[in-house]
Amino acid sequence: MLEAAGFTNIQVEIKPRSREIIANWKIADSENYAVAAYILAVKPF
Repeated sequence: MLEAAGFTNIQVEIKPRSREIIANWKIADSENYAVAAYILAVKPF
């Protein structure tokens, strides 16, 4: 999706405590299906 929107240098970095934090949700096994991440990209002019 980001490439289709014209972004380059796309990086996705999973947050270190993501799994631990999501495991505290009240949804069973949610840490196996969701992740918190930093998404970085460049949109050229």
